[in-house]
Amino acid sequence: MAERTVALTATEVETERPLRAEFRAIFRAHFRYVCVTLRRLGVRDADLEDVAQEVFVLIYRKLPSYDRARPVQLWIVGICFRSASAYRRLARHRRLDFDRDDADVEHTDLLPDDQLAVEQNRRLALAALDHLDADRRELLIMHDLNDIPASQIAEMLSIPTNTVYSRLRLAREDFRKVVQNLRGARGLR
Repeated sequence: MAERTVALTATEVETERPLRAEFRAIFRAHFRYVCVTLRRLGVRDADLEDVAQEVFVLIYRKLPSYDRARPVQLWIVGICFRSASAYRRLARHRRLDFDRDDADVEHTDLLPDDQLAVEQNRRLALAALDHLDADRRELLIMHDLNDIPASQIAEMLSIPTNTVYSRLRLAREDFRKVVQNLRGARGLR
């Protein structure tokens, strides 16, 4: 088979340069945020880099059509939610087990007992998030963990701001109940 070479016109080259520079800036500024968000949305540490890479491929592809009047973080979090949702759909045949997660989170300024407690709480919170309804989990993560204002969430979801607050209250109640149940099941206080 003959290889096909795609030649870019001078105009395409000129428009591609700023796009690449903008993408690099977005990648550098938001890579950690994307990974943390994906992890909170139920992506296992072992799959995190792959899913994050998929998110940034989507960001690069959609960057020319991105409405720069909107906050970039909201746009990115929307892509993260859809990617994590697709990941969970594909992983539904296996149980995501956060207790056997092989991630080592270092807290060098803590004593070993405190490090263990922090890690147990982190795993408990991730497991509790995994047990929540997807819509409530996403809302809780956007507002409480990623500090996105309710007004921006309302705009993003095309719902009234008071509805966001109502759903957020229900998500917090569900989260507390799940944490209590998991603590009881694990014999924790």
